[in-house]
Amino acid sequence: MKKFSILTTIVTFIALILGNLVVATNSGDACGTTWPVCNGQIIPDFTDYHILIEYSHRLMVPLLAILTFINAVGAILKHREKRAVVVLAVLSLGMLLFQSAIGGLNVLLGTPPGFTTLDVTFSQVLLLILVLLSYSLHETKIELDQVSWSTVSMSYRAFVLGFTVYMAQVILGAFFKHSRASNVMMDIPAAEYLIRSESVANMVYSLHWVATVVIFVAALWYVIYATRFKYHKVLAWAYLSTILLNAVVGFVIVVTGNVVLASSMHMILSTITTVIGGMILGGYWFKLHKKHI
Repeated sequence: MKKFSILTTIVTFIALILGNLVVATNSGDACGTTWPVCNGQIIPDFTDYHILIEYSHRLMVPLLAILTFINAVGAILKHREKRAVVVLAVLSLGMLLFQSAIGGLNVLLGTPPGFTTLDVTFSQVLLLILVLLSYSLHETKIELDQVSWSTVSMSYRAFVLGFTVYMAQVILGAFFKHSRASNVMMDIPAAEYLIRSESVANMVYSLHWVATVVIFVAALWYVIYATRFKYHKVLAWAYLSTILLNAVVGFVIVVTGNVVLASSMHMILSTITTVIGGMILGGYWFKLHKKHI
């Protein structure tokens, strides 16, 4: 079941990347309001790259739904004695239903400004839950003595704070883009706006960068302790690196005017950071244990 859970997580990651590309390339309306087919056709015109991206994402969603369902039911049946497994499995099913409903409504309503924020939120949370579910199925445990456990726990508390702020920042960033606040701030025309006030747009953007500072400090703290005490070193450095890269790409987006390539990279890096953060949390919650004397 562990390998199938990892497969489900990988497929979810790919589906989110495709979803990110749909948003970054403004391909959300490429297939019209007919769902799940594209412009009323099972095989649409793939010469338009917008249609190719949007329809690929639509085809990935049913596969993701089937795998998530099998993964959750299988985990519950085989590990019903583990409370964490059951809770995460049920949450994955619930989040899949919410995400699918929101995605369908987003298409049927013609992707109204701001609404895609909900799609991004549920997608990121679903991915995080599936990463944690995969770790909850691991049988290998690492025991730490009292001193090491106290140090690790302290560093993880800092990480959890930073990662919580990071998840909030992802949602805030999605809102900044999909509400068209980014268009207002950078004076780029848009067909529809949810936020038209420049002061509100600047406030949302400022909160986004304040969150970045908090996330960076917490990640740096975690890297120092992970390196010193030799646990999750690779993940710690990878987490910090993706955060820094995301900040750089975010700056490039503002300077260049939110180009497609930079925006796509920003969303992909955000998704990768979510996976790495989930792996760190999963390792702490389900693999590390305090040694009993």
